[in-house]
Amino acid sequence: MRREIEGKRFPEIVMAITISFLLPAAVCFSQTLPDDIISIIEQIAEDRGESSVEEYMGYFDNLINHPLNINSASRGELERFPLFSLFQIESILEYKKEFGDILSLNELSLIDGFSSGFVKMISPFISIDSGRTIGLPDLGKRWSGDIILRGKKKWKTEGMSYAAKYKLDYADKISAGINLESDAGEKLTKYYLPDYTSMYVGYKGSKLLNNVIIGDYTARFGQGLVVWKAFPVSFMGGPSSSVKRESALRGHSSTSESDYLRGAGATFSLKNGKLSCFASLNGVDARLSEEGEYTSIVSDGYHVTEAQLQKRHAMKEYLAGINYCHDFNNLKLGVTAAWYSYNKKNGRKIHDYNKYQYYDGWWGNVGFDYYGVYGNFRFFGELATDPGFAFAALSGLIWSPFYKLEMSMVLRSYSKKYIATHAGAYSTLSSCSNQRGATFSAQYIFNGGWKSIVNIDYSYYPWSRFRVDGASSALKGKLSLTKEYLNGSSMLCQVNCNYKSEEGMIFKGRFHINTAIGRRWKLGTEATGNLRGFAVYQDVSYKSANGKFESSARVTYYNTKDWNSRVYLYERGMPQSYSVETYSGKGTGVYLVLRYSPVKSVDLWLKWSLNYSAFLIRIFIPG
Repeated sequence: MRREIEGKRFPEIVMAITISFLLPAAVCFSQTLPDDIISIIEQIAEDRGESSVEEYMGYFDNLINHPLNINSASRGELERFPLFSLFQIESILEYKKEFGDILSLNELSLIDGFSSGFVKMISPFISIDSGRTIGLPDLGKRWSGDIILRGKKKWKTEGMSYAAKYKLDYADKISAGINLESDAGEKLTKYYLPDYTSMYVGYKGSKLLNNVIIGDYTARFGQGLVVWKAFPVSFMGGPSSSVKRESALRGHSSTSESDYLRGAGATFSLKNGKLSCFASLNGVDARLSEEGEYTSIVSDGYHVTEAQLQKRHAMKEYLAGINYCHDFNNLKLGVTAAWYSYNKKNGRKIHDYNKYQYYDGWWGNVGFDYYGVYGNFRFFGELATDPGFAFAALSGLIWSPFYKLEMSMVLRSYSKKYIATHAGAYSTLSSCSNQRGATFSAQYIFNGGWKSIVNIDYSYYPWSRFRVDGASSALKGKLSLTKEYLNGSSMLCQVNCNYKSEEGMIFKGRFHINTAIGRRWKLGTEATGNLRGFAVYQDVSYKSANGKFESSARVTYYNTKDWNSRVYLYERGMPQSYSVETYSGKGTGVYLVLRYSPVKSVDLWLKWSLNYSAFLIRIFIPG
């Protein structure tokens, strides 16, 4: 029986765009991210740089405004939600099949695998709206939108950077987005637009035409050995993060100026399968020789000096691709092919470390991927090749016999000759080539709510790398213990080790504790460091009773020997503008974040630190 439980003119331009969309909206309160997510963010920033964090953070920020409805979500949508383990996904599906919709968070906490503390932690990112409603829907609430205007001023540089974003959704059918950005010192283009302008329009159908996207978009297929243009996924998140959950074609929503496609794509629903076709013609920043050949590709997005402006969209890239996936109940098979070329000849200098990564003219990749479910097991993988018949392969297995235990193993082998410009599979290098490796991850939840995660990754590089002559190897590991309390407090203990054959072993440790004092105050303390340096901080957060005012302040002391012993620290910021600061040398860091909502339609943010100041205006239009 069912349980019944409940540039010059840029600021003026973006301001005019923002004001034109001022509509009644609900206040969008900031949320504190789980310690597990913060740990992943710091890991991504350390491995790939802070700029790679933006889309990852934007994903969670979007979930706060558009929570995942676990009652209407499909298996695929549940699997793309990064905070659910595979056991929890199966528990939700089995429960809904037997009892129907989940009616309250209290009821969710009674499902096998969902503790009260875990439910409270994920509550900002999920909804439990039941499909069994009475009466007709309110058509006036079918529209939803999100408007953001932000600026940032670094004290040691001239000028101010600006960005504006607008997202619009109608009845979960039509979506549109506009991204505008100008870095400090950048001027308007000849069309009086900011240096970076991105936009898209999307349509979701119901039968044959599943999805159409026009403009700037991302493409994600298989396990990423052919095409995966999106935010990076780190295995450091735990066993469930070992497998990529593809989301096909989606609008580009970040200010990354290189990691997207520009053109059009469509997905068609066929009997037990989906067919996606996409094409792109995009500008690429590059250095050109006097002969008009490209010598290197630039991806930092800065166009301030005359030399940088000359590199801006100096060449074009043509791309066409196709993907087909077929569902056989508990098994999904897919094939992805992409073909691409630049309109400039390759003029790069050839060295030992890059001579196998050289191509000119048209190039492409074909990959075959699979994902299956058998009892408590998930198995997945992809095999891909290029015109030179170099291969790359990835295969993994996840096992979750009960909700307290989850384990995964992933093996990869990427030829030194495999070239895939748009690949995004897990790799310890900037490309999916020249490595063989194995990744093991295990997660166990002890009695009392403590969660432990162990990650170990071994990589062997058979050929030379940049600044590394000959074969080399690397070992990376992490052990963490976390606990989330019902009152909002949390604790994290973590140890990392990184071994490189050319550098030796580096150990890092981190201890973090959040203490909730009532419903309004929270104290955070952290100590992190390695054998050659450390950083400690104390922060305090406050939220008023009516929710209109929020503040967060932090003081950090750091002491490291040099740049190689630097420490990365996540800093609480504003929506879609979170930062991971890098501390090296010796000194003190301070920052203050304020949020105020004078009316329900407006959120005002201000951040001040010793390095920069920033502001943000946000308007959220609820659907």
